Amino acid sequence: MKKFIMRAPASPFENPTHKDAIMNDLINTNSGNLIFPHSIARTLMSEDVEIDFSKMNTILTDAEIAQYNKEYDAFIIPLANAFRVSFIGQLEKLTYNIKRLDMPCVVVGVGYQGAVSGKIREKKELDEAVRNFVDAVLEKSTRLGLRGEITAEYLKKLGYVPDKDFTVIGCPSMYLYGPELPKPKPLELSEKTRINLNCKVVLPEKIHRYMHGVCEKIPDHMYVVQNLYELKTIFCGLDLTLASKDNINKNDFYPYDYSHRIYRENKIRGFVSAEAWFEFLKKRDLNFGTRIHGNISGVLSGVPTFIVAPDGRVRELAEYHRIPNITIDELDESKDIFELLKDVDFNSVLDGHKERFEHYKEFLNENGLETIYDSEGIVSKFDRKIKEIDFHGAVLPMPFVSYDEQLEAIDYWQFLCTDKKSRKRINSVRGGAGLLRKIVRKIRS
Repeated sequence: MKKFIMRAPASPFENPTHKDAIMNDLINTNSGNLIFPHSIARTLMSEDVEIDFSKMNTILTDAEIAQYNKEYDAFIIPLANAFRVSFIGQLEKLTYNIKRLDMPCVVVGVGYQGAVSGKIREKKELDEAVRNFVDAVLEKSTRLGLRGEITAEYLKKLGYVPDKDFTVIGCPSMYLYGPELPKPKPLELSEKTRINLNCKVVLPEKIHRYMHGVCEKIPDHMYVVQNLYELKTIFCGLDLTLASKDNINKNDFYPYDYSHRIYRENKIRGFVSAEAWFEFLKKRDLNFGTRIHGNISGVLSGVPTFIVAPDGRVRELAEYHRIPNITIDELDESKDIFELLKDVDFNSVLDGHKERFEHYKEFLNENGLETIYDSEGIVSKFDRKIKEIDFHGAVLPMPFVSYDEQLEAIDYWQFLCTDKKSRKRINSVRGGAGLLRKIVRKIRS
């Protein structure tokens, strides 16, 4: 029996309540972080493999390092846009832990955070942290798996050699079903289409204005959010500008609180498990937006998907996996969504997928990781375990959930009003439950 430890916000087999997932941040601030470890676990979990999951966001003690070295055969490290300035602290912790681990440490996907143009800028502090991290990983593995060509260009600028030190594998999320991908369902785009929208609140007003136009033309729309602060807003009504640590400039189009039409009409959702997310998306007709994993989830659910890439990390993945896309700069607001998607080939995502998967599998194999696809007759222990779990569904606005869930939301609101850390963010709030009742009355009126 082999046993791996994987960096992940939670186990794919956990089924936390919405309150537990939000309070304890079991999504590592973004539910997109649930998707790629979910896929990697399925790929690696043969009958003789066990996987434990850890956020790995602290420096391990010497005793913990000794225990890890004794208990585990490899450390699996899926990362998102980890090569960015705001992640340097976490990267340094990971580097220090990796250096002390006596086992293969395999980076299964990592990306550079940069402009949508793909231009690489010198950032000495980041470059040093990335070099230290890559060097530590290369001592414990054959090469790193990168998300796309922009990240490859960045590592080349730092002096690393393609194919020797790294290779582009795309996002491991896309290989959830191995060499196969669900074929996108046929789409006849009309005002009756059931469309899912995803976007990030801190993006320019241009994209929010366009999304608003989509909502006006297609009534059956659903906003699907990913960030922890947005889940807090859905769950208990905390204004987005208070829930987020980011400086958010409000515009007239994005749903910031329960007074917005999207909340009043119950057209916003969030998820704390990958499986619940997939099941929801399968019942819809089209995925459209800026979030990479919000849209990869659409692809994995067999839904036609179109990405408006806001930056290089999204663009490189969309291009590598041939997901239909344009950049946010290329978005022409004079073209409505019907004109924009008129001639789009949503099946392009299938082109070359088998070859990309074979390259991915080869990468795992050369790093000593066997997959469920390495032998005849795929047997997935992962699938059996997943089928046994009745995952909690979508996070809905509090006025539209059961009485018990409303009580949990009020309890969490009151916690936010009394917790010292949270109170710094919402020090203008008094009598938490009373204000919450006012918010509920807004949405019901």
